[in-house]
Amino acid sequence: MLFADIIGQEAVIRKLRDSVLAGRIPHAQLFLGMEGSGALPIALAYAQYVGCKNRSETDSCGVCPSCVKHQKFSHPDVRFSYPVIKKGKEEALATDFIREWMATLSENPYLSYLDWLAKMDAENKQGNIPVSECRAIMSALSLKPFESEYKILLLWLPEFLGNEGNVLLKIIEEPPQKTLFLLVAEQMDQILPTILSRTQLVRVPPIEGEDLRRALEQRFSLDAARAETLAYVSDGSYRRALELLGEVDEPLLQPFRNWLLMCFSGNKVAQNLWVAEAAGSGREEIKALLGYGLHILRMCLVFPELGEKARLGEAEQEFVSKLSRQFNPTSIEKAYKLFNDSMYQIERNGQAKLVLADLSNEMHKVFVQK
Repeated sequence: MLFADIIGQEAVIRKLRDSVLAGRIPHAQLFLGMEGSGALPIALAYAQYVGCKNRSETDSCGVCPSCVKHQKFSHPDVRFSYPVIKKGKEEALATDFIREWMATLSENPYLSYLDWLAKMDAENKQGNIPVSECRAIMSALSLKPFESEYKILLLWLPEFLGNEGNVLLKIIEEPPQKTLFLLVAEQMDQILPTILSRTQLVRVPPIEGEDLRRALEQRFSLDAARAETLAYVSDGSYRRALELLGEVDEPLLQPFRNWLLMCFSGNKVAQNLWVAEAAGSGREEIKALLGYGLHILRMCLVFPELGEKARLGEAEQEFVSKLSRQFNPTSIEKAYKLFNDSMYQIERNGQAKLVLADLSNEMHKVFVQK
């Protein structure tokens, strides 16, 4: 991937590029950015730039043998690691899903964790990076580079390293010569402190609105007004912009709408059934649903002003239009706080059934007291 392929993030790219040109390449870096900000594409482009045989002051050449292999995500000196699901009862390695990984990156390197689960046909299974994967990483990195100057580990979502991730501490602290660790994360507070303390932090901010607007205009031939609106409501996430454009599936509208109807009606039986089912779906799915709820609440706040200019998907726009009439700014603020608090509790391993049951009850009160 070329730096030129990345949306915005010029300040981050410039610092990374300058460090390579100056020969000051930290051996362990953590690229930290929210979903859709471009942290993973930046790490991919950085790895390609490090390995390029004919790099310029601004970018990789894109045509040398090293660049060609990086762009196909098949370079022999790059080891990819990421959360995977079990195959039957057996723990799986990242290499067991390398074809799916390469295909997913080719389709959209601004992917989300839920995109990746769908690509693996995970259903209700949760991904993790098991200790067997950590040992496989150590084995792979113990070998000398095959073609390039550096051996590179690109580890996506180190949040999924449990305590078993401490197996990697020694090799990160005392790496084999010419070995680079590129970790790409979304939530710093869920990374093992022992891993965090051994990496140099590269913060990747949300994409600037103007950069996102320009990219949407160019890539999808949108008119300026629609691209500007999409950039505004996407909150700096290209992944979210793709959802709003219908370029990737939005599977959360229907379950979220059904749940809110239960809250509105106060149907306790239906709510309890929903809570039991949702709590069993896994933490990441619950967080995704809560995050989607925050997006819908934001849209309810701005929809009275934007109206059809919001340019949401047809079904989502109809839903937001109706829901916004059930709220006023005060009730939206109350609901937003409820969702944020619930997200906080789920992220800290709060009991899902209790969190969701409490949220359902409180949302009914919001509707009644608006």
